[in-house]
Amino acid sequence: EMCIRDRYQRRVHGKQWYQRRVHGYTDSEEEPISAYEVQCRMNAWRPKDSLKIVVNVLNTQYSLVRRIVEEIFCYRTSASLREEWDLLWTDTGITLETFAKMKTYQKINHFPSMNCLSRKDNLGKNLMRMRRYFPEDYDFVPPTWHLPNEYGDFRTQCTQSKGRTYIVKPEAMSQGKGIYLIKSHEELDIGEHCVVQRYVSNPYLIDGLKFDLRLYVLIYGCDPLRLYLYNEGLARLATEEYEQPSRYNMKNVYVHLTNYAINKRSENFVFNTDEDEADTGHKRSLSFVWSYIDSHGGDSKELQQKIKSLIVKTFCAVQPQLAQPYRTSQPNDVENNMCFEILGFDILVDSSLNPWLLEVNHSPSFSTDTPFDYKIKEELIYDTIKLLHLDPSTKVKYKQERDREFKSRALGRTTLKMTKERRKALRDKAMEARDEYELKNLGRYTRIYPDPQLEAKHSNFITIAENLWEEFFGYKKHVTLRVSLKKTSTSNIQRHSLIVEKPRNTKRLTRTSSKVPAKEELPKTVYKERNFQRQTMEDPIEVEDLIFPKAKGIF
Repeated sequence: EMCIRDRYQRRVHGKQWYQRRVHGYTDSEEEPISAYEVQCRMNAWRPKDSLKIVVNVLNTQYSLVRRIVEEIFCYRTSASLREEWDLLWTDTGITLETFAKMKTYQKINHFPSMNCLSRKDNLGKNLMRMRRYFPEDYDFVPPTWHLPNEYGDFRTQCTQSKGRTYIVKPEAMSQGKGIYLIKSHEELDIGEHCVVQRYVSNPYLIDGLKFDLRLYVLIYGCDPLRLYLYNEGLARLATEEYEQPSRYNMKNVYVHLTNYAINKRSENFVFNTDEDEADTGHKRSLSFVWSYIDSHGGDSKELQQKIKSLIVKTFCAVQPQLAQPYRTSQPNDVENNMCFEILGFDILVDSSLNPWLLEVNHSPSFSTDTPFDYKIKEELIYDTIKLLHLDPSTKVKYKQERDREFKSRALGRTTLKMTKERRKALRDKAMEARDEYELKNLGRYTRIYPDPQLEAKHSNFITIAENLWEEFFGYKKHVTLRVSLKKTSTSNIQRHSLIVEKPRNTKRLTRTSSKVPAKEELPKTVYKERNFQRQTMEDPIEVEDLIFPKAKGIF
């Protein structure tokens, strides 16, 4: 297969020039050519209708993205939001308002509600809720506490398990900023907003150094989910030999943290100088890690299967949070392909070859400090844009359909609403065409979801996640229930059991006017229910029979 640079050289200089260079023939035109001649040769080899595709690169700082779009795909770039675009590549997230204004043929490289994964506090909350119901399936996330709300629980944990080490992370920061280790809750500020996790103290080591994996995951559809894992990634090594955390080395970030932004400032950091040497330096390739594990008696294939399962389960926990705003903002999108996103999964491997999810980055860096970085990220962006299948004919069809609607409205004709059967037929047809294209153009990607073999199990995860999310945020409409607490003693421990009854007088709980009733007019049962929900919302296990009546009988 011809590499990306070879394709670019062949397109710029011409087929005969490329063949002479490949076969070693001398070329009399070794002198530099003018910019005008370069443009003429590029136009001669430009793909058909490529200039009709417009990519907006106004809000991206990475020149690599612009170069691939312009020089390899020969698309036209734009730096103005006033011009119509087919693809918007931005480094920041998008709002629901921006997404709702998009046309069905346009694509953007972010989902409007991806903060459910990208923020450390939201990621921990979503995964810990699922872990309460599936402790064996969601065991890849360390025990997590969100301060200051769960300070009491964390203090109890520290009292019961003395000697453990915990890692403190800010809620919404990146590049290792504000991360430090502690041994006791007394080292924390009670009012500090942060995420605390149990520290994994037995990591797998490479040459005595701690490391983590940066895996690139593409989500190209949320309803239903469509996930792709890139076959190559990065292993980021610490710069000093690992030691068990103690009072003497806990503040040494070069031992316990693997963030590239931190370790590159160390005097021991070694940069890669050759793109083909992925086994040297403090940033190595993912393929090197697999071969290293196999050569030291481990099973890298089993580890890769665990990592794929980890990624799919993580997305199952937040699929309802991604799908609901997507459907409400773009109800006419039957192809499920207006949003895509490259996510950076940071995974730590322990000494037993078990993966642990550290965090998810919604805007992984595409900076190219070394030739090795340049090679991996160039191929990653190229395969991603190719998988999008940007076709100018979709824009033409959209405009033709819009013109038909305008003409019918001008003539006073009413357009019939699309039926569910018609929508389902269009979606199935679009999915068949999409599957056929992806099988031929996956490149270095591997589709990990949907998986027919595990579809039933994953659908159970999504069902529970949907019930959790709807009840927690109050989206589900259900009959108001009267809740009374009855204290019972079990094994000398005071616990609460729930007695759920229908309200005695349902008419009193029904709002009769659009105005909000005064506080004195509301029945006391409503206040009891609201106070109970506030007290128990953070622990859905105790209110399982009340909140999740539909979840029973699924398994």
